[in-house]
Amino acid sequence: MLLLPDPFMESPVFNAPETTLLPSRAEWDRLLQRVIDSQPFRRSTRLREFLVYVGNQVVLHGAKELPEQQIGVAVFERSPSYDTSQDNIVRVNAMELRKRIGVYFETEGQNEPLIFEIPRGSYLPVFRLRAVPPAEPAFQEPVPTVEEERTIEALVPELSLDKVPAEAAWHEAFRTPVVLALLVLILGLTVWVIVASRQLHQEESGIHKWQSQPAMRDFWGNFFGKKLAPDIVIADSSFVLAQSILHRKLSLAEYLNFSYRTAQSPEALSSDARQQQMKDLAAIFDHSSGSLADFRVARRITELETGDFGTRLVFAREYAGHRLRWNNTIFVGSSRSNPWVELYEDRMAYHFKESTDSSPSAVTIDKPVGNERAEYPLYSSKGTPAAYCIIVFVPNPTKTGNTLIIAGSDSQATEAGGDFLTSEENLQKIKTLLNQKSFPYFQLLLRVSSVNGTALSSEIVSYRAGSL
Repeated sequence: MLLLPDPFMESPVFNAPETTLLPSRAEWDRLLQRVIDSQPFRRSTRLREFLVYVGNQVVLHGAKELPEQQIGVAVFERSPSYDTSQDNIVRVNAMELRKRIGVYFETEGQNEPLIFEIPRGSYLPVFRLRAVPPAEPAFQEPVPTVEEERTIEALVPELSLDKVPAEAAWHEAFRTPVVLALLVLILGLTVWVIVASRQLHQEESGIHKWQSQPAMRDFWGNFFGKKLAPDIVIADSSFVLAQSILHRKLSLAEYLNFSYRTAQSPEALSSDARQQQMKDLAAIFDHSSGSLADFRVARRITELETGDFGTRLVFAREYAGHRLRWNNTIFVGSSRSNPWVELYEDRMAYHFKESTDSSPSAVTIDKPVGNERAEYPLYSSKGTPAAYCIIVFVPNPTKTGNTLIIAGSDSQATEAGGDFLTSEENLQKIKTLLNQKSFPYFQLLLRVSSVNGTALSSEIVSYRAGSL
């Protein structure tokens, strides 16, 4: 494949090739976030996706080569059969990407110890430690002249082993191996004490709780133990309040372009009422608010993995959407409170049906089977409330990681879903139900029993195996 040269890019200074290295997933994740949040990349979504894709191919998947056509399909949504000789979109964007990487490391990233470039003729990043400027010459002790040496010899009598008393010579010969042996023994005991105390500390502090029981290990191993902290995306309660005020559903598109801040209800309102509505919305969105129940779900999940990599907790309003394409991600809340869930609704078997004021009124099932009903109301004919939680475990859009959605009809139902998934007993029920040795992708509908707003138990009403 012939790649066009990039005449516009001057590469930053790198160390010699022998310093080439591959960062850990955690190091790459942190460096990538700084780069794509920088000024050169802030306004270019496509270049950010380009960099995320090629970087993850190297760091997460160990790619040794990356065809131009593969990038065109994955990043630029070209047909798998498109002709790269007629469509140079990848090559053109690669030139711009190289230039902006260089700009970052020369400006905002000038103090980054780990840097990378995408060499001409390749689409894979090469990582190196930044070249360190030559250090000042170290002080050198002056070499004595011949006459100075003679003066020293005259002042200091010559000593040799045969002039040392026999007993002293024996001690001299014995001292070195004994001292070395003692040092080795002390060092070995020190290492043993450190390792033993660390293991004891790990046992006492409950590190890696997700590994403690078989069903927990089988399920949560899809998110933890990957040397890359999964994202837990917390719902935005302000988004729910805004929809209640407007009496209509707000979309992810409105969330991304911030037009939800100035949205208007479909109702005919007086000028004063409309102005008051705008003031109410402004007051709501001036603050970030979340549900206490959602935070409890996040806490239960984070407590499962308390090791080196842990979890990355982020508020829905601050979440960078490109991350869900290649990361392991856990969304807490339905699309009404966590609008990112909207991206998965066409792959979900269960949905919350909305009433005229946009609040959920029922749960619907696509293509019900057996004794399943097509719709489960959230209120009985007598007005008694019922709560449900939808759990969805599917691959991420690029199939490089996994996505988990815990969406309740209310905050208590969401919390019940989190409790269900962090219980060894309940996870074992799912495995038995799916009749699999390990967890396949699945979806569940839970009915939640509660008293005075406190969830007490959950039962599986419906389930689906597979990613749909």
